[in-house]
Amino acid sequence: MKFLKDNFQFVYSLILIIFIPVAIVANTLWSIQNTQKNMDAELQRKAALAEDVFAGAVADRLENEAAIQTVIDQIIKSSMEVKEITVLRPQDDGFIVIASSDTKNLGLIYKSLQNTISWVQNESVASLTIDSQETNPERFWTVITPLSNLSGQNQALVNMKVSLQDIDALTRKTLSQSLIFLVITVFFVLLLLINHFRFFEYAVLFQRLKEVDKMKDDFISIASHELKTPMAAIKGYLSMIFEGVGGKVDQKARDHLDKAFANVRRLDVLVNELLDVSRLEQGRMQFDMQPMDITKNITEVISEIKVKADEKKLTIKYEPDNSLNKTRPNIFVDSDKIAQVLDNLLGNAIKYTFKGGVEISHQVEDNHLKTIIKDTGIGMSPEDRKRLFEKFYRIQNDQTINIPGTGLGLWITREIIHRMNGEIYVDSMKDVGSQFTIVFPIITEKK
Repeated sequence: MKFLKDNFQFVYSLILIIFIPVAIVANTLWSIQNTQKNMDAELQRKAALAEDVFAGAVADRLENEAAIQTVIDQIIKSSMEVKEITVLRPQDDGFIVIASSDTKNLGLIYKSLQNTISWVQNESVASLTIDSQETNPERFWTVITPLSNLSGQNQALVNMKVSLQDIDALTRKTLSQSLIFLVITVFFVLLLLINHFRFFEYAVLFQRLKEVDKMKDDFISIASHELKTPMAAIKGYLSMIFEGVGGKVDQKARDHLDKAFANVRRLDVLVNELLDVSRLEQGRMQFDMQPMDITKNITEVISEIKVKADEKKLTIKYEPDNSLNKTRPNIFVDSDKIAQVLDNLLGNAIKYTFKGGVEISHQVEDNHLKTIIKDTGIGMSPEDRKRLFEKFYRIQNDQTINIPGTGLGLWITREIIHRMNGEIYVDSMKDVGSQFTIVFPIITEKK
C-alpha cells in the first residue's frame, strides 16, 4: 500500500498503458466476431427464404422428378452461393434422393436425424457444417425444409447447402485490415500514454521546482528580516564612532568610516529590495490607497536626491505650474509606495546621467495623469529596453560596469505601479537619454 501511495501516478500511468491497448484489442475482436455472427444469421435467413421460393416453384411438380431436376439446375446456375440442392422422398425408414444438383447422389438413401426431425415436426431445420475434406475447409449453412403439394400434404424434403465462402473471405479481409489498423492505433495510443507519463514527470518536476522556489522565497524573506537587526546595529555603532563616542577620529579614520557607511547603505538597499520582492511575490505587500497630489511627493524626493545631483553637477528641473493648472489633479495611490517609485526612477536618472540633467513634467490626457521623468543619460538599446523590467536584469556595458545595482529596482517599481492600477512606459535612445512615464487615473470629484 505504501508503494501505491508513494507511486500512485506511476501505477496509474502503467495501468493506462496496459488497459487501454487491451481494451482496444478486445473491442476490435468482439466487433469482428459480432459482425460475422450477424452476417451468418442473415445468410441463414436468405437460405431459408430460397428454400421457400424453391418449395413454391415445385409445389405442383412434386410427382415430376425431371421437372424438379430442371428447377434445381436453374437455381445452381443462377446462384453462386447455393452449392448443393437435394430433394428426398420418404422411403421405408429413410429418405431417397429423387433429384439433386449432384447426380451421383440420385437413388441414395439417407437416414439422417435432421431429416427425420424436419419431416416429423414439419418445420425447417438449419445447421452450420464444415467441409473438412477441402484443402481450405469451407463452412456451409445446411437448411432442410418439408415440401408440400398444392393440397398442403408433405411429399418430400429439400436439403439446401449455402456456402459461407464469400462471407468468410470478406471477414478474413476485414480482420486483416482491422488488425493492421489496430496495431497502428495501439502504437499511437502507447506513444500518447508514454508521452502522458513524460508529462507527469514534467508536472512532478514543475511541482518540485515550485517547492524549491517557495523555499528560496522563504529563505530570502527570513534572511532579509534577520539581516535588518545586525544592519541597524552596525549603522548605530558606525555613527557612534563617527561622532567620537569612543575617542577622537582623525581624517583617515573618517575616510574609512565613510566607505563603511556607503557599503552599509548598499547592503541596506539590497535587504529592503529583497524584502519587497518577497512581499510582492507572496502578495503580502500592504497598500494604503488614498487620494493625493503627486507633486508634493516629487518635491520631497527631489530635495532628498539633490545632493547627489549637485555632486555630479547635474540639474533637476521641475516646474509643475507650467504643466498643470493651479487645481492639481489627485490620483488614488499609496503615498509611501509612490514616493518609493519616484525615488527609484529619479535615483536611476541621476545614477546613469553623467552630464546635463533630469527634467520632470506632467501631462493630463484622457482623464489620466502622466508623470514624465526625462534625463540626458547614457540611454539604452532597443534590446535592453525590452528586458529592462525583468527581475535581476541589468544593462552590462563599459558605461555601467562601475555603477552598483541589483537589477531589482525597476521590477519592484513596475510591480508596485501595477498594484496601484497604474502603468509605466520607457522610451530611450542610446547615448541620448531615457524617458520614463508613469500613468494613473485622475480622481474626479463628485459635485
